[in-house]
Amino acid sequence: MGEGDSGAIRAGLLAAIRERRSEFEAAGDRAESSRNLPAETVASLRELGAFWLKTPAELGGTPLDPLDFCDVLEEFAYTDTATAWAVMVGNGGTGTAGGWLPDAGARQVFAVKAGGRRPLVVGTPGSRGTGRPAAGGYVVSGRWSFASGCAHADWLIGGFRSAAADGPLMVAIVPRDQATVIDNWRVAGLRGSGSFDFRLDEVHVPAELTFERAASACRGGALFNVEAHVFLSNELPPLMVGMARRALDEMAGLAGRTARFPGGPPVAGRAVFHAELGRAETRLRAARAVHREAVMTTWAAARAGEVTPRMHTDLTVASVFAAETCADVIGDLFRYGGGRLLASSGLMQRLLRDALAARQHIGLSEEAYERAGRERVGSRD
Repeated sequence: MGEGDSGAIRAGLLAAIRERRSEFEAAGDRAESSRNLPAETVASLRELGAFWLKTPAELGGTPLDPLDFCDVLEEFAYTDTATAWAVMVGNGGTGTAGGWLPDAGARQVFAVKAGGRRPLVVGTPGSRGTGRPAAGGYVVSGRWSFASGCAHADWLIGGFRSAAADGPLMVAIVPRDQATVIDNWRVAGLRGSGSFDFRLDEVHVPAELTFERAASACRGGALFNVEAHVFLSNELPPLMVGMARRALDEMAGLAGRTARFPGGPPVAGRAVFHAELGRAETRLRAARAVHREAVMTTWAAARAGEVTPRMHTDLTVASVFAAETCADVIGDLFRYGGGRLLASSGLMQRLLRDALAARQHIGLSEEAYERAGRERVGSRD
């Protein structure tokens, strides 16, 4: 992909998202009750090419520069969280498979199907399964939680620990029809994400469909020239920035119709709300800027082949800070809406629930701050 291609793809996707805003918003409403994104919405996202923005070009992907991807995911999240979440996990999983699978496995997963259908890969790389060595691969069993989008994927990712002596942490890619999807996603937040469990029972996984979790990527160029978790670090922060942007706009619109008590002045006329809105927008801009600065620094270093451990730490900390700030902004704005916002069908209520649920993601642990602090102390020894 040439230098200008990423920007052109970004512009086309932003225009398409805005054009289809009502479709994606309606899909989010339906996903709240069905606990999964509607199949026709997944088909629309496939049509747009929205799941292959982090897949190597040599495997049929249209990889975006990291900041262009941030822009696209942020716009999806502004429109609808459930749709954005599906796009996020689809890109992360498919991109991981495309970057890290050995050549033979990549050819199998990314083989062109009838009608030009490209694969959608999601799952959980955490080592929640076990695999014993067998002829030509591993026999894998286990149960993986929080596998967002697994019901509409083609392939599933499951991390496992090899049962061999001192066996490494491994990742398996298996066809979805070899797994059992467990309908257990009944939650308060991110209801529409379809984050069901799935189970593998003594499934033989050929060696070419596995890779070591700590391995370097096999292909994809500079975009993959980072640790695997850093490869995913431009996903949750822009998603939450998009949600917080929507919350700002929603509360600014509601303020003229909302009073904290009968007969009182509308919130839009109160200085305290003006100050809160200004503060919230500034916090959001700061969080977005901190994350994007770290993304730009790491991307420049990745293109030069010089990504340092400190850059990994800085990017991870920036991701956590951006996400938690966005969740706090949504929560602080919510309280100005009064009791009318408590209806579960309301958008602000959904944004709050989804932000708090997203804040629990394993990739947003406060341990990132601990790591940064240790490195800071160690640099003075």
